Amino acid sequence: MIRRSWTRGDAGPVFPRTVNTARTVLAIAHHQQSGDRLSEFVGPLLEADRRVQVIWTLAPGSSFERSGHAFMRSLDAIVLPWEEAVSFEYDLAVAANHGLLEQVRAPVLVLPHGTGFSRRTVRGNGYGPPVARPVGGAVPGALTSYGRVVPAAIGIAHEDARELLTSVVAETAGIIHVVGDPCYDRALSALPERERFRRAAGVGEGQRLVVVSSSWGPSGVWGSRQDLIDRLMEELPPGHAAVLVLHPGTWWTHGPRQILAWLDGARSRGLRILAPGSPWLGLLVAADAVVGDSGSVTAYAAALGAAPLLAGGVTDIAPGSTPELLHRVGPHYREGTPLGRQIGEAVEHWCPELAAAVHARLTSAPGRSARLLREVVYRLMDMPEPGEPAGFEPLRSPEFVAGHSLRGERRAA
Repeated sequence: MIRRSWTRGDAGPVFPRTVNTARTVLAIAHHQQSGDRLSEFVGPLLEADRRVQVIWTLAPGSSFERSGHAFMRSLDAIVLPWEEAVSFEYDLAVAANHGLLEQVRAPVLVLPHGTGFSRRTVRGNGYGPPVARPVGGAVPGALTSYGRVVPAAIGIAHEDARELLTSVVAETAGIIHVVGDPCYDRALSALPERERFRRAAGVGEGQRLVVVSSSWGPSGVWGSRQDLIDRLMEELPPGHAAVLVLHPGTWWTHGPRQILAWLDGARSRGLRILAPGSPWLGLLVAADAVVGDSGSVTAYAAALGAAPLLAGGVTDIAPGSTPELLHRVGPHYREGTPLGRQIGEAVEHWCPELAAAVHARLTSAPGRSARLLREVVYRLMDMPEPGEPAGFEPLRSPEFVAGHSLRGERRAA
């Protein structure tokens, strides 16, 4: 992280300037997941505009703050410590998570950092009686502070989320904007390049690509079924390739070194592991099947056509959410049945109609998020939009953990 002591506090966050810009934007990450979502549109929609200077900061306090530090190290941008960042005023701030936004001196646009409004919050510790758990992203204490709604604008992917937010804080009604889902839109636009991503994943002609996606915590695939990955690599039939995609919170809570040691046996049997921080959307475009849980990766993959096999817990899924629909219509993992057989049955079960049902729950503005997002951010900045059409950067190929497994290295030694 870049740290700098500004010698003139009234000069703004960029001093001394070479390029005079008309607007300054603060991009606020809370962890890698929210940073990834911001980077999808901040680069092409804001940083590419020569009238705009973007500053980045990491809001402290998230359980996944370590992943946020890893994200910031990869940015190659101006990154201010939180205490310094909130001492300046900005024309706009953007975030993909709640938390400490009331400290920001700017109109804030908040977006979801996944499929949105899909899990109930974890119940906190304490001595008072429990109450109903709110849905993440629709928590009254995060949306309001000292008698005022914190965000100036809230972006949602689907029109159906409007009622959830207004039922919690009625005053949000006038600041909610349907902006689509930039993550899903980028994947949709890459579907014609499916073969390129399959080659990048090392999938041979005629092979079936199985993506194992595990979210964080005890309800994720790995947390709830810790033998599943090893069993998959033991039971996977010929003609199949497997890739593991782990949630950033898992990578940076346990540490990459420890995780790779735990996965050594599976790696020695051919499991490929997506590197922490690597682009992952291309894998979903390439996949034939996904063994997953209630995380966003599973839902995106299923909507793109990959057959889901649901192997995680379902305790925190919010009613009416995309994961709830997926767990209702998708096939579930069965103990005692060979995994290769279950994956084959899942591929036979998953049809275009089911994929379309998940697609319809993800966004009510498919393919339009770049235009809709740009309209909102430039309206908040009170500045005319650029003349060229709004668009996102194309998907980059996935990158994998390099080298042999530890077991292979020991044998070589």
